[in-house]
Amino acid sequence: MSMIRLLTEHEIADFVNIAFNAYPKVFDPCEENRRKIIKKFTGIQTSNPSQNFYGLYRDEQMLGGMQLHNFIMKLLSIKIPVGGVGTVAVDFLHKKENVCKELIAYFLNHYRDNGYGMVALYPFRPDFYKKMGFGYGPKMNRYKTKPTFLSAESADRQEMFYLSREGINDMVECHNRLADATHGMIEKTAIMFEKIFDDPENRVVGYKQDGKLRAYCVYRFVSDDDKRFLIYDMYIDEIIYENAQTLKILLAFLRSQADQVRDIIIDTHDEYFHYLLSDPRNGSSNFLGTLSHESNLQGLGIMYRVVNVTKIFESLCNHNFGGQNCKMKLSISDDFLASNNTSITIQFQEGIAEIKESEDYEVEASFNISEFSSLIMGTINFNTLHRYGLAKISNKGYIGIINKIFMTDQKPKCTVRF
Repeated sequence: MSMIRLLTEHEIADFVNIAFNAYPKVFDPCEENRRKIIKKFTGIQTSNPSQNFYGLYRDEQMLGGMQLHNFIMKLLSIKIPVGGVGTVAVDFLHKKENVCKELIAYFLNHYRDNGYGMVALYPFRPDFYKKMGFGYGPKMNRYKTKPTFLSAESADRQEMFYLSREGINDMVECHNRLADATHGMIEKTAIMFEKIFDDPENRVVGYKQDGKLRAYCVYRFVSDDDKRFLIYDMYIDEIIYENAQTLKILLAFLRSQADQVRDIIIDTHDEYFHYLLSDPRNGSSNFLGTLSHESNLQGLGIMYRVVNVTKIFESLCNHNFGGQNCKMKLSISDDFLASNNTSITIQFQEGIAEIKESEDYEVEASFNISEFSSLIMGTINFNTLHRYGLAKISNKGYIGIINKIFMTDQKPKCTVRF
């Protein structure tokens, strides 16, 4: 019989030992670093209520653990609380004993019981978590370009400067102003920015306008050439800008590094970034199909999961679902979280959703929870789900209406790693 509970500060060391074995490439195994991580995690556990470590015990022995995060995320046009899980670790001697499965089940129920409608995670294996009801998030795009391929428009960079820890509050405000207006973005805290400056490899530049930080860029230098020390690339870890003008200034800064930097590498959820490049090719000289030039690499990262369908629509009561009028029965199949296996009737009036107790409806739409989670996040539309046979509808005459109800202006973007 397993027991999962909040760890005491004296139990953090046991969790760190498990995590070090689970993530050998993440944690330097030396004793000095082990003590440093124990101190860091203990500090989080005792002073940061929005991030807590939990452990799974059997016969009073810890077999695994995880860190839970309480986030605020912009879902469509509304801010909602979202639960996150990270550092999921299982003892090497107890793999394939359902430890991870039980941890994730606890995670889902924990946030559902605390009034949350949605959770998110970064998967070590997307197929594993999809079976637990998580839906695919937006694809991450890796662009690799020469600095000279960036916009050649002139921009005044006089207000650019290096940022240090003293500028963390400004970075929080800058990031969260963008999060207020961007679907999928999670609000950042000062503690999250501390991690940037904990890594001595990171460098941060910013741009001020009217006394406020309006843009910043976190980068570091990387090299795959052990013999030529002057050959290196510039990896952009995060780039935040409030408008086209501030983006132009950051791009001008990156372009100015052409005499020193071989390539600019950027990972972003922005699938249109190649429109900013004079040459969209990534330098690989690879072709796809008939003369389709490789422009970027893609990967699936963050996944989302609705843990309470009713709560999601209650939270979105002031969101306009495409101005549509329809009384829809929404049926969700959720094999992993039985309490979320449900059907509800929703009246959409001029795009405003209201849950109804009545049993009459115009159309029924049916989904597996993983596909519905991706749909509500806008990473796939209803038309595509229906075409793939991943969504069912009782009356095909309503396909266009349902598609418009769940249509989003943009796919979600996330800058928070956890």
